[in-house]
Amino acid sequence: MKAVDILKKLLGTAYSGLRAVIDYALPPRCPNCGAVILADHSFCVECWQSLHFLVEPACIQCGFPLPRDQQYELRCGRCLQHPPAFDRMNAAVAYDEISRTLILRCKYGRQTMLARDMAKLMMRFLPAKEDIQLSPPITTEKTDLSDAVDVVSKPPLIIPVPLHRWRLWQRGFNQAGLIGQYLAKASGYDYDCDSLYRSHSTKPLGHLTPKQRQETVRKAFAIRTRKNQENHLVGRDVILVDDVFTSGATTESCAKLLKKAGVRSVHVLCWARVIPKDSAL
Repeated sequence: MKAVDILKKLLGTAYSGLRAVIDYALPPRCPNCGAVILADHSFCVECWQSLHFLVEPACIQCGFPLPRDQQYELRCGRCLQHPPAFDRMNAAVAYDEISRTLILRCKYGRQTMLARDMAKLMMRFLPAKEDIQLSPPITTEKTDLSDAVDVVSKPPLIIPVPLHRWRLWQRGFNQAGLIGQYLAKASGYDYDCDSLYRSHSTKPLGHLTPKQRQETVRKAFAIRTRKNQENHLVGRDVILVDDVFTSGATTESCAKLLKKAGVRSVHVLCWARVIPKDSAL
């Protein structure tokens, strides 16, 4: 056995022993209630069963839950009447006490590792690398794709909904960006937190009506362009990441800008979605 192999084995054994000591002294705990659990970045049984996972049947475009007796592969009435700018939307869970607690602890309690817990449950909506269809060859000429000279075939691009620079400076991090980084690391997709930015600071949206939200964020975002640099967004499939989907005003504004910049499709992916009280899960 080579010296390198022996060293690796010794380091592995030492790490396992150290990990056992740490787990004994500081056992993994449920991110919601704090109960001791077996594995890190997991929930206790009670909290896990209390999470309202959003599953099918749901609208194939906006992901809104549909009645259990509805057929699959349907669009909801809202998407049929007012098609959103994004092509698909998914949220891991419904916005409730538990999902809200995780978001607040991450954003204001500075428990940033909770972003990994949220990303872990959002991963199921990302296509496996072997299953994705790469963006088609890109050409500026109106010719057959087989004749394209400038060919670009790239995997999906993960972009977080940005914070304004002042809020980012105050908080120190963007929770959507943290989630997006974990998703990119786990999936191997590209990550871009620079192209889409918030050009205007907006007041908190929590108390606003859907119409007021739309007006507030209508001009809040912009696409960053640089001279003498190729627009790498053209033809890309973008996964737009955020923590909470409420009225959809923010993601709608971002999706419109991304489409205008040449993005082929926009898949919105969030941790939690606000479901009206009169809608059955």
